[in-house]
Amino acid sequence: MVNTEIPDNSFFCLINDPGEGSVENDLLKLASSSPNADVQLLNYYKEVPVSAPARILDVTESGVICRTSELQARAIEFSGHTIIKGAPFRHHVYANALNNKETGEITLSALHYVEVHSDQRKSVRVRMQVPPLIGLEAGTTKFSGRMLDLSLDGCAVNIPDRNLLENFSFFYITITMPLKPHQPPGTTRLLAKLAKVYQHNRLFRCIFLFEHDKSSEDQIGALIALRQTDIIRELSP
Repeated sequence: MVNTEIPDNSFFCLINDPGEGSVENDLLKLASSSPNADVQLLNYYKEVPVSAPARILDVTESGVICRTSELQARAIEFSGHTIIKGAPFRHHVYANALNNKETGEITLSALHYVEVHSDQRKSVRVRMQVPPLIGLEAGTTKFSGRMLDLSLDGCAVNIPDRNLLENFSFFYITITMPLKPHQPPGTTRLLAKLAKVYQHNRLFRCIFLFEHDKSSEDQIGALIALRQTDIIRELSP
């Protein structure tokens, strides 16, 4: 039942030494509980956390059969896995997940304990549907990049050439996007610190941390709220 392979990602990692007990023992406790203990399912769709309670229907040697919300089931379809949290599990549990559209049942298998890194995030992150072109400026240097994701703390940007960064640590970033639904684009300009650069395929990915003033914080918050609404709408049946 236990599969030791977990896809590489920034959301969670395998706990190699979970201490006493095992997932199997916790499953036995879950099977013997009456009524079955409540558990919560957690997924990330385009960086946005999607979570809903699950009703346990059956616990077998191969895993768990449950029902959850339609929104959560859709998130599971896209990812093929989920994170289980709640009694009687002592840690978060990774599970391969299969959604049966005909019966509405979710089958969870290949369970093992994981540590969820994304719980440590200070703010919601959203992935862009089509990465918008944004402006970057430091000194007399000006160039453009594609913004891949955005949070209140910062953003990830792809640029074609690392030399464009020169030796600068701080950049002014200009983001032109609608701040409200069905409105013309607004422009947000704010200072950001370059925290990390690494090569990704033929491009260079830059991680920037924002140095907010009150105005920029409100504007970035509005952009995130708008994009988050769009992402959740994509999942809605």
